[in-house]
Parts: sequence; structure tokens; C-alpha cells
Amino acid sequence: MYKNPIILCDYSDPDVIRVGNNYFMVASSFNFTPGLPVLTSRNLTDWKLINYAAENIPLDHYRYPQNARGIWAPAFSYHNGIFYIVVGLPDEGIFLTQTEDILGDWSPLRKIYEAKGFIDPFLFWDDDGKAYVFHAYAKSRCGFNSKIGVLDFNPESKVCEGDDRFVFDGTVTQPTIEGPKVYKRNGFYYIFAPAGGVSEGWQTVLRSKNLEGPWEGKIVLYEGNSGINGPHQGAWVETASGENWFIHFQERGIYGRITHLEPVKWRDDWPLMGTSVKTLVNPGEPVLRFKSPKVNGIGTFNSAAKNAVRAFKNCNLEWQWSGNHSERFGRIFKSFDKGTENICLTVLNEASVVQKSGFPVLWNSSNVLTQKIQYENFYLKTFLDVSDLPVGGRAGVIFLADEYASVAVERTAFGFDFVYLKSKNEELSDDVRVENEVFRKELPFENDKQLVKIRMDFTSFSPYSGAVQFCVKTGASFRNSFSWKSEYFSTENAHWVGGRFGFYAVGKSEVSGKGSAVFKEIKILH
Repeated sequence: MYKNPIILCDYSDPDVIRVGNNYFMVASSFNFTPGLPVLTSRNLTDWKLINYAAENIPLDHYRYPQNARGIWAPAFSYHNGIFYIVVGLPDEGIFLTQTEDILGDWSPLRKIYEAKGFIDPFLFWDDDGKAYVFHAYAKSRCGFNSKIGVLDFNPESKVCEGDDRFVFDGTVTQPTIEGPKVYKRNGFYYIFAPAGGVSEGWQTVLRSKNLEGPWEGKIVLYEGNSGINGPHQGAWVETASGENWFIHFQERGIYGRITHLEPVKWRDDWPLMGTSVKTLVNPGEPVLRFKSPKVNGIGTFNSAAKNAVRAFKNCNLEWQWSGNHSERFGRIFKSFDKGTENICLTVLNEASVVQKSGFPVLWNSSNVLTQKIQYENFYLKTFLDVSDLPVGGRAGVIFLADEYASVAVERTAFGFDFVYLKSKNEELSDDVRVENEVFRKELPFENDKQLVKIRMDFTSFSPYSGAVQFCVKTGASFRNSFSWKSEYFSTENAHWVGGRFGFYAVGKSEVSGKGSAVFKEIKILH
């Protein structure tokens, strides 16, 4: 028996395929790098992050965070021994990456069709060897939505050719239809696609004998009385033993878009999902618990990769930067005696917006290293070493949501200051945040070798919201000690993604690239 959600973590817009006895998932990563996370499972319920398919986004303006832009809703395919991922960047076009070794290097993202507002692409290989890229449209970019389009895909040059054409218009019956996943079964073509919007929508299935329609459709999964809003786009998977399952996401506030698994049964060449596998009546509702999928045989996949492929080798794969990155950003290394991680970050000014004080705005800084929330309640502990922090440098711990809060140590000409920062989105835009200095206090350091102990507690207030409290201490003696605890920084939403927490080391432009900060003995406990 398994219980939903199967992943309490922001793997938005999941797509899943089966190769042999192994399942592989890919999800959106927006502006964060490395991007295109690849997960694997043997049983569809327990998933492990194993790689990223995109080290960076190969466009110059992603040098800085393009918040809420970047890698939207990718899709997997596997054809003739090659793994493919196609992904729509809403402002730039449709891109592709491929590999023969899912644990190894993927080819750099390459644009295969240039267009604004073409999103949620899916590469479909038909039985006759022809291939097509189905996709949706982002109204915010191209002025309309609620339609599904298709492009011809050249299997030799691996680019899209010819004109885009509509194959389905859901304006009246399936508004905001998007995220098409295309399959073939028993002589029918199927499009699995969500409609009605992320928070309040439903899952639709279209069916036709012709790849370009006309299509008949049914709503197969909706919230009903389940309390699982959405339920939104995902993937149909058939197991090696013949079972059928559907993976989708639910938008859950600060936790992001979390992953659910639904049983599927076919009847009269239509899928029944969720509770409808028992009631035999469409639409079904998401299940809370269900009998676990059967595990068939032994799952193995060969790999020539020696290590996870990314700028930081042999580290926790959960870490991602806010924009494109390079090895000069810093390094992560294990503390083998204590089984914890240490992170050394170079002081940089990698931001598109700088404050009057000369410090970069963290919202616009690429060298902010973060992880997603994975537990309803957890805490982080670390010791901050600022002995190599230059005058005009600042290093700290941050919690990022639609707004963010941070505690930091800043080196001044007179010593070290503790600073508590909070943001404000005054213009209600993707790009702008104003940072306010809420509290500042000179630290009573005896020397620059003193460590600062920082703890960040995340507490769940509801299924959709939580709050963070920071606690900062330094010094062992009464005369040279400092202790401070913040109020709770509460939030219900993140910025198209789940909440994130992590570290940074930034500085004024004159000290960028000079000095560093080390976060020692990092522990994340729940």
C-alpha cells in the first residue's frame, strides 16, 4: 500500500517513461541550474534524483536569474536506444537534449524551433518512423491559449520543420488546455492534457484514429471531494507486468507542485483514473492510498558515467544555483569524520540589480545556492566561517519564497556586523524585489576565526503554508557572545515554485572574486 503524495517536493510538471524495468522522471527547473532534474524509481512510488540533463541554459541573459522563466514542463522520450528531452522556454522556443547514458553527459540544450509562447512540448514517435512535437501555448507570451499545436520533427536533423498547425481547440470545452502527452494504444491516438488551470483544473483525455483529429474527449480526473486540487499534468505509464498508472502534480503552496500517483484501468478504450477504477464512472478523484504497483524483475541500467555530471562533483545533487553557474562560484566538500557537507562560496557580485549600498540584490544574484523543501517540518544547522571574507563582503543563510528573508555576517572596515534582511515586492513583478535591512548589530568578535552558528527552523502552519525562524549565536563567553532569534517569517506561496533555502556569499563590485565564506558541518534534519 502506498500513500499520496509520493514525492513531497517541487518536481513540477513531471513526465515519466519506463525503459525495461526502470522508470525515469524529468521535471521543470525554471531559472535554477543545473536544470532538468532526472529521477529514477523501480516501483513508481520511491524516487531518487540521479542526474541533471542541463548544466546551464545556453543563452547569455540566463547569466543572471530570470525568475519564473527558463525551463518549463519538459518531456521524456526513448527511441532507438537514445533518451530525448524536449522542453519549451516560453520566451525563446523549443529545445532538445539527448543521451545514450542517462547517468552521463547530456548534449547541450539546442534550439529546435524558435517561437515565443510555445510551451509544454512532447516528442512523439509514430509506428511509421515519423515524429512530431505536440505543444501548448502561453497566453502571456503569444496572446492566446486553450489550443494544442503540432510541428513535424525531422528524425535526421532533429529539428522541427514546416508550419505550426492547430490539432485541437479547447477554448469552449477545455479552456487553458496545455501539457499534452501523446500515446498510441489499440489503434487510437491519445492526448492526455490538463485543462482549467493549475489550481482548480482537471485532467482531460482526447482520442482519435487520426493524429491530427478530429478528437473526442472526456474528463477523467478532477478534485471532487478529494481535497486534491488540480489535479494537473503528468504522464501515463504502463508497467512491464501490464499495470497502468498516472503520475500528476498538485499545487500545494509553499511546498510547490508535489507528485501523486493514480491507478488506471482501461475500459472501452478509455482510461479510468483514481477512484473510478473501482466505481467505473468518469471522472475519478485522486486516491489517498492504493495497492502498490507490482515490481517486475530486476531493475538495472548500464552507465559509463563515473560521477554525477555537474560543476560540483560528488556532492548532494539537491543543490542548485539561481542562475547559470560555473566552478568559480565555489565548491562543496564532505566532512568525512562527521558525515556532513561543507560549502565554500566565493564572494561574487553576479547580479543584474545592485542596491545603493553596493551589495547585489539576492533575488537577482546567480550565486545563491539553494535546495527545495522536502519535508513538512525540518531544520538546518551550520557554522559560518568568515575568516576569509573581505571588507565589503557578506555571507548568509536565506529562505526564498515569493518574498525572502536572510541572516548574514558582513565584514566592515571596523569589524563584523550581523544583518537581518527581508525583501518586498513593491512592483508585483517577476523581476523586482527591494531588500530592507531589518536589524543590524556589531558582532563582539575576538578575532576573525570565530564561527557563527546559524539555525533555520521551518514549521508547517497548514498543508499549504509554513514559517521560518532564524537563530544566530557566536562566542563562548558572556563578554564575547551574541545571541539573536528572529520573529517567524511566514509565507503561503513561492514564485511559481516551492520554497527554497540555502546559502550565499556576495560582495560589492570592488571585492567580487576576492575572498570566500565557508559553511561548515551543514545538517538538514526532520
